[in-house]
Amino acid sequence: MSAKELDKTQTVTGSQALVDGLLREGIDHVFGIPGTQNLAFLDVLRETPKIRFILTRHEQGAAFMAYGFARTRNAPAVVTATEGPGLTNLVTAIAAAHKGNVPLISICGVQESEMRERDATQDLDQIPFMRPITKWAHSIAYPEKIQESVRKAFRVALTEPQGPTHIEAPNDVLLKPVQPEPYSPQSYRNTVASVCSPVQIEAAWQMISQAQRPLLVVGRGVMKEGVMEQMQNLATASGIPVAVLQYCPDAFASTHPLCLGPLGRNGFSSANKAAPQADVIVAIGAHFDVFSTLYKYGIFDQNAKIIHQTAAPGQIGIVFPVALGVAGSTGSFVQGLTQLASQASPRSPWVDVAKARAEYDAQLNAVLKPEAVPIQSQFVAHVIRKVLPKNGICVVDAGNGGKHVRSYFKSYEPFSFMCIDDWASVGGSFPIALGAKLAHPNRTVISASGDMGIMCNIGELETAVRENIAVVHIIFNDEGLGNERAFQNEHFGGRFFAVDYKNPDFGSLAKVFGAYGERVTKPGDLEGAIRRALASGKPALIDVMIDQNTLAPVVFKQ
Repeated sequence: MSAKELDKTQTVTGSQALVDGLLREGIDHVFGIPGTQNLAFLDVLRETPKIRFILTRHEQGAAFMAYGFARTRNAPAVVTATEGPGLTNLVTAIAAAHKGNVPLISICGVQESEMRERDATQDLDQIPFMRPITKWAHSIAYPEKIQESVRKAFRVALTEPQGPTHIEAPNDVLLKPVQPEPYSPQSYRNTVASVCSPVQIEAAWQMISQAQRPLLVVGRGVMKEGVMEQMQNLATASGIPVAVLQYCPDAFASTHPLCLGPLGRNGFSSANKAAPQADVIVAIGAHFDVFSTLYKYGIFDQNAKIIHQTAAPGQIGIVFPVALGVAGSTGSFVQGLTQLASQASPRSPWVDVAKARAEYDAQLNAVLKPEAVPIQSQFVAHVIRKVLPKNGICVVDAGNGGKHVRSYFKSYEPFSFMCIDDWASVGGSFPIALGAKLAHPNRTVISASGDMGIMCNIGELETAVRENIAVVHIIFNDEGLGNERAFQNEHFGGRFFAVDYKNPDFGSLAKVFGAYGERVTKPGDLEGAIRRALASGKPALIDVMIDQNTLAPVVFKQ
């Protein structure tokens, strides 16, 4: 609708106009906690049945739920909090969204206009605080700017590279009347990705054709554009083996005969041994992450030519100099290469992928100790993958347990694995998993963390019970900080300090919350406990007492 077509006589409150903007963007969940200065927004949500409000027990939990919801639905999500401490409690998860390129929009309160800049209670200059961890942060001073600000928040958040944005307004601004501006998203932001240049696609294919050992390296752009099947067709048509970046092992199915698996620390040795031999690396839909590459040569040979395709032009060349940078939609790049590959003579893979994968599987099985007591971390990771359905979603925390889960995780479907990309915030996995379950209520969701991780946001177990969000959370309980033990053991001569504490019985604690809970001390009981938790239909904690001395490597293992 154009400005000329607007009804100049009709008015609504600014908060109603804000919510109407969310509805046009397809928002059907909002996460957060009410506070004095976001009540005008909440009051309209109360009368908006198309949007489900998820009341959480901490703002960090709310923002991590929005993170998980946005990541797995591949769409923007909204979190809200009041001013001051409400906003500062959000920032860990919003920073995670910034590092992980997740379109999370925070809509917060701010001190009433007449009270600002007077050192009032909870008054804070919030915009400078939010700018380093968002793509755009703005304080709305006038009701006439509310709808424009909502539009910009979504436009900026969804422009590649995607990321969080922040808008805020006091109640006195939100409660004033404004004229509705019912613009559709197509009228204020681009909704169709630009295609890659055919000339550059041809140049990329020429480099690939001349290579002796080309390697396809797949990033999350393949999932974001929904071209996983096309990516598999490209691999099959070209005969080129495939590795995936560690933050998105689900971008290319592990079952594909050309899949080497994820790169880097806690990646697959099949990928880590093959990648340094590649003479041309074709990174598709890729953002190079530190866990996959350590930002230095080794996983990639220094003399290898790198072709980097991404929908975010500014990411080309950040980590490695490239022989060719290609900006545009991942789908158009994959389609163009597939057409050229289908016209070329078939080539055989330069690496025996099946043999490499079999050797890696043998390594994993060789270290498994199914009878060990205390329970071995690798065994817990193995059982999680065994129990999780092929279309299930696994969310892992930062820390020792998450490293083991990565090593044992084989992917079958997209949007089935999440970690806290490039941020490694302990405590995020459980609320992220709750958001993922809300986005996909018909898929099984299992999350995992250490004992410190669950304690960070254990209050959200009440949220899960109240909202009936049936996530099963596995606790790698070594009564301490296993990841820090590993680093102290590797780099500080085994001089352990400040890494030990005591925990409650998390299984019993879960029952107090009204959830399902068990404590597992014997390895033979683990699979049954997880299956009983899944069958309960309730949120669940499975408290697994693990061996303190089974530590994941802190350096690449090739």
